[in-house]
Amino acid sequence: MPVRLIDIAHLMGVSKSTVSRALQGSPRVKEETRRLIMEKAREMNYRPNSLAKAMATKKSGIIGFLMYRKSPPYVAHTFFGPVLDGAIAQAAEQGYHIILAAADDIENTFDEYFIQDSIDGAMIVSFYPNEVIKEFEKRKIPLVVINNVVDSKKNTFIIDDNYRGASSIMEHLIKERGHTKIVHINEDLNHPSFSIRYRAYLDMHKRYNIPVFSEPYRAKHTTFQEGISMMQRILHQRDLPTAVFAATDTLALGAMHAIQQEGLNVPKDIAVAGYDDIEAAAMSNPALTTIAVDRGEIGRAAVQSLIQQIADSEKTGRIITINNQLIIREST
Repeated sequence: MPVRLIDIAHLMGVSKSTVSRALQGSPRVKEETRRLIMEKAREMNYRPNSLAKAMATKKSGIIGFLMYRKSPPYVAHTFFGPVLDGAIAQAAEQGYHIILAAADDIENTFDEYFIQDSIDGAMIVSFYPNEVIKEFEKRKIPLVVINNVVDSKKNTFIIDDNYRGASSIMEHLIKERGHTKIVHINEDLNHPSFSIRYRAYLDMHKRYNIPVFSEPYRAKHTTFQEGISMMQRILHQRDLPTAVFAATDTLALGAMHAIQQEGLNVPKDIAVAGYDDIEAAAMSNPALTTIAVDRGEIGRAAVQSLIQQIADSEKTGRIITINNQLIIREST
């Protein structure tokens, strides 16, 4: 027999309406109470009646998830994929469905993917210009932005703690491993995440009074092949680094491959560290030191925040930072 709101209410010792408001993310329910109710609903495998909910709330029960990327993969992407998994799981728990759109053209995404689907709110992932975000504000569509922050009082932004993560990597290389000749491989420094990681790279040099070894090597894309190409350029220099900090694991794995192709040893000759803790990081030889980003939690937090905005249109936007963790492996 399906679990009902009243069943959860009886077990929690609250009213049915309190359970309903908690599952909808209403600000009228205390944060701790909402968390406990959601845990109980998850434990009991509660699934809302979507049609009944839509009729009662005059909401579609649909939220949009738009990711911008210049080329595939989209769902299989090492960042987008786990974020989407977390978002789908959280949305299902709170009685929402997600429609997915992947765009390779920033200018032509808004009307085509979202207005026609009558969504209650939207999440957009990665780098978008302010004009796109302001368009959501103008049309009064609740919005959560993942992996970026812009000047906006209404929208919520979910980001990884890039500065803390990159600083942890650099402190590990400098303080724990004694490296003073560290190169940085990055991509688009206009992207907030990559820019912050590079700033941490520079700041850690200042903190430990170490001169910066070189300008950053800027890859065209964050791909394995680009990691190889950037590292090959580095290896052609007369003065070689003793360590590489790449802005993503994929770039780091490419760099490590190039080092080994030259007959050098990782980490004995050149240590390598990445960022993200993708699945391949633990399976490489040697296993890659990196920062574990909780991408699933980013997706879950985005959905929770969006549903709260849907429930309270006057809610002020905020920045939510998701913690990360330094994972030390054999590559350093």
